[in-house]
Amino acid sequence: MINTFMHFVRRAALAVALAATSSLAVAGTIHVSIDSSAFDTDTGYLDMYMSATTGVPLATATISNLTGFDKSSRDDFWSFGFTETADGYVLRNDTLNDLLHAVSFGGELAFDVTFAGDFDKDISYVSHLFISAFDSDFLPLGQFDPRTNALLDLTWTPSQTEGGQGSVGTVPEPGIWLLMGTGAIGMALARRRRTGKQAA
Repeated sequence: MINTFMHFVRRAALAVALAATSSLAVAGTIHVSIDSSAFDTDTGYLDMYMSATTGVPLATATISNLTGFDKSSRDDFWSFGFTETADGYVLRNDTLNDLLHAVSFGGELAFDVTFAGDFDKDISYVSHLFISAFDSDFLPLGQFDPRTNALLDLTWTPSQTEGGQGSVGTVPEPGIWLLMGTGAIGMALARRRRTGKQAA
């Protein structure tokens, strides 16, 4: 009886420890890769903007590690409200912003996005980072959302506690599936091992 109880306590402690640290296994940076070879044009624009309004907790999206285009291709007439960094840009949800780059399609356009922000106990505002591709006539390309013309909408939800970590909503990354699969295989092996000991 005591042995069974201790076994339960150990497993419960392990479950709590895994649940408490699982967020550490998910990277805070999202790698965005756009295969532009299927677009029906050779040139156009890559557009990035973060939804913005006044009086909301600050959120930022840092764009870095640009591949397939660089900062020299930025259209300064249509780009505004950003902060330039050594290897990219920072967009904020408290300032109207837009980043428009003239690009050559046909290959991969890639970059990293890292979100950060203040906590919001009421979650009064969820920020969106929209990524769009347009041809030279500003017609949307790819499989875009007809409401926003965006190829991708990354959603930042702030933490409800000070010092907490917000979350980004998007399609599950393969790394998350790999982590879950590894855990499932580990549990299956542990169960098989336990079943083998009981049979002997």
